[in-house]
Amino acid sequence: MKSRSIQSFYEIFYIRGFDNKEQILLEAARVALVRRHVQKQGLSFSDSPDDQERLFQVMKEVSEQNRLGHFPGDREFFHYLYSLDDKLDLLELLVELNRNDRTGVMMAPECLVEYIAKRLPPGSESVLVAEAEKFSTKLVGFIQSNPGVAFTLVTEKYITYLLFTAVFADVSNVRVVNQSIYRELLLQEKFNTIICLPSFGGRLTQEEIGSHFLTRDSECVAIENLVGYLQDGGRLITIVPARVTFASGPVQEFRRWLVEHYHMDTIYALPEGIFRPFTSIKTYLITLSKTTGQAVAIGRMAEEESELILTQTSHKPYNEFLQLEDWRIDLFFAEDHETIQRFKASSLAKAKLKEVAEVFRGKSVMKDDIQPGKVGVLNISNMEDGEILLDSLDTIQEEERKIKRYQLMNDDVVLTCRGTVNKVAVFPETEQVVIASANIIAIRLNPSILPAYLKIFLESPVGQMLIKSFQRGTTVMNINPGDLSEMEIPLLPLDKQAQIVDEFNAKHKTYRQALAEVERRWAKEQKAIYNQFINGGN
Repeated sequence: MKSRSIQSFYEIFYIRGFDNKEQILLEAARVALVRRHVQKQGLSFSDSPDDQERLFQVMKEVSEQNRLGHFPGDREFFHYLYSLDDKLDLLELLVELNRNDRTGVMMAPECLVEYIAKRLPPGSESVLVAEAEKFSTKLVGFIQSNPGVAFTLVTEKYITYLLFTAVFADVSNVRVVNQSIYRELLLQEKFNTIICLPSFGGRLTQEEIGSHFLTRDSECVAIENLVGYLQDGGRLITIVPARVTFASGPVQEFRRWLVEHYHMDTIYALPEGIFRPFTSIKTYLITLSKTTGQAVAIGRMAEEESELILTQTSHKPYNEFLQLEDWRIDLFFAEDHETIQRFKASSLAKAKLKEVAEVFRGKSVMKDDIQPGKVGVLNISNMEDGEILLDSLDTIQEEERKIKRYQLMNDDVVLTCRGTVNKVAVFPETEQVVIASANIIAIRLNPSILPAYLKIFLESPVGQMLIKSFQRGTTVMNINPGDLSEMEIPLLPLDKQAQIVDEFNAKHKTYRQALAEVERRWAKEQKAIYNQFINGGN
């Protein structure tokens, strides 16, 4: 709940037509720095016009010293802000401005900050909090409960740097540093504990990061940057999105480098939606240490009564963990875990989808694009019971050359990559030009795999679990075609594939016939019962 001083601070800017949160934070920092300057100089001001003018001149001097730019108002406006700031909680203001802003700074919820704060190693002397503004919900309490620890708060944003400087000006065990964790850091010391909630999904340019990092992904760059500042025996506690645990290419090389040079202590799946409204993607709490150990703790977490607790845990020997290509911990806790493990460990020949197929996502089609046209659009609603309902396709009017890359061909395997239900089907032969929507991933196989065979595998318990393990989303499915292309499928001889397809189709046909007979019999029995309402119980 916002305090009255924060509410008043909002309102005065809103009345004057300011709704930019960066501007509001800047002015809060300006007033706080002026107040500190006034206190250090032993100055005092009344409400008189002359004193308002004196205060205004002090503000201009402080603004110039701190590169704050032009103040957007007159002396009366600044005096009013100055009078409000006496009880203004700057960190509460920062949290409130970001709490419901999906495009703003992602804030760590209180339960997560408290969980991390309670797990500082005994005897910790130094803690670095990277992008400390993301932990503002409980940052003051965290620091106050550890008076013997030297805290270094790192922030890339200059305005946040000024806010933290004002908030912790009189706190002897806090230092504020204005640097980016996505560039080479210029720090002299190393730390017992480093805490980090990096930006998710960013792709940095080569010019931004230079040649110092294994990837250009923001999460990986931040972690690679920070682990180098761990003392011997120190720990890095970080949160990563799901893709870091299974993406291929440079991210896979980054994972391999990380576990070979540092010890993975824990990987815990955080509760679904813990970072809403900023994101709904799956996230993991990872602890790395500059030490050695015998096993990795793998688990799932839940929030109960505003606290994070472990609901499932398992341990994997470190020598086995080092052999893993990915860290898809959902597979460890799946109901079909043993079946999946047998599949992965079997001597059966396997191939990644990218080795036997082209995998691509369909085209983004907006509602306004739907109109009578020659091009059909396959969406989730057009897939039912493993079949494609061609008669119900929406259409668009578009030149064929512009949609060629999304056009579906006979025997393409299609599956849903968004929504709440996973559906799989084989696209049938049709004379109509049909494209996949952005909710669909298409798999165009080479001759070594039969489409119907792949469909059956993807619908199997093992196939479904493997697909689920690549989801970036939580409740709402979100699968990336690049991630899915890393999925392994059994590479059986063509004659064996055909035998499985024939056997499946024959038994499915028998099932459908038996089901139809049961439904006919039940309909007849229902009718007999209902007729008693008409025939007087006879």
